Amino acid sequence: MNGPHNPIGWCDYTWNPVKGMCPEACEYCYARRIYARFKYDPEIKLDEKELLAPYKLKKPARIFCGSMIEMFHQDIHGAWLHQIYDVIVDNPQHTFQFLYHFSPHHGIFPYNCWLGLTVTSYRDAAKALNFSKTYPDHIKFISFEPLLGDPEVPDEVFEKIDWMIIGAETGNRKGKVEPRKEWIAKLLNAADTCNLPVYMKDNLHSYWHFISELRQEFPERK
Repeated sequence: MNGPHNPIGWCDYTWNPVKGMCPEACEYCYARRIYARFKYDPEIKLDEKELLAPYKLKKPARIFCGSMIEMFHQDIHGAWLHQIYDVIVDNPQHTFQFLYHFSPHHGIFPYNCWLGLTVTSYRDAAKALNFSKTYPDHIKFISFEPLLGDPEVPDEVFEKIDWMIIGAETGNRKGKVEPRKEWIAKLLNAADTCNLPVYMKDNLHSYWHFISELRQEFPERK
């Protein structure tokens, strides 16, 4: 478990009970680059020591589960997920944040889970709409990070979520896309219209000249 000064910002700790190279292979994936650079073991497996790490935290915390891998990929064993859920249930003082990249996992989540979806551009509009209709009793959020194109998603999406994250792509890969200020402005306008809290990643610093302040807000737990 990494934290509390992790580079993600919107969580207090990152928790990766499932280790291994992420099988989704997104072109912008920093986790796969880290595995390749440091020659980490790519085998996907459950780390039983890391699994128990939340029990050691004395103060309530926001814990991002699966910062290095797509937790609900078909290669992740269901039995492992049940063990992870058991830890979450045993630690109701903590908030556990999950972030999907592709297909949302339709299952039963403990109440202290926040469920998020990565949306990179208008190409993800359909999955964003589908996601917004799920889990009405949980905090739901969309992470527009990395923002790679015009975030043209239906207004209905913003009406049914509870939080928004905006960020640029990290790293220096060839072909890296820098978000345009009009894309960011569109998201901020949607957030204000729907009274959504917004967390803007520090890597948006080059756009501060048109943003009055860097908003780093959080939703209230339901």
